[in-house]
Amino acid sequence: MTEQEIAQYLDRSHIAVMATIGRNGEPHLTPNWYRYNGSVLTFVTRSDRLKYRNLQRDHRMSVCIYDAPAASNYVVISGTASIEDATTGGPVIWDEIRRIVARYVAAAEVDDHIARWRTEPRVLVTVTPERISTRESARR
Repeated sequence: MTEQEIAQYLDRSHIAVMATIGRNGEPHLTPNWYRYNGSVLTFVTRSDRLKYRNLQRDHRMSVCIYDAPAASNYVVISGTASIEDATTGGPVIWDEIRRIVARYVAAAEVDDHIARWRTEPRVLVTVTPERISTRESARR
């Protein structure tokens, strides 16, 4: 895929599978909502989750975004993650979180979703790609 095709593919509301490195070196995989802005990928998690603890220890991660159910097209992003605490962060962090949520829930439900998340120990994770690989099926 070209850069433009990658951006268009990632603009769709797929589920991303996040891979972090566990304490024992074993991969830890979790599904997440995400947003890609053309240069970085962002997602939200809680600070009491294993993927957060893994990223605190080792900032390397990979993300696989694929077409369900056949996974005939996909994008894999490998890079480093930076973490911002949403509970102490400013409106810029919550603006990005709102953009992520709006990709996956009905417009009428976004505010309720955000209000609930504001009561939880949330963090915004930004993945800076170091490598992007793709597969595009000839059948579409």
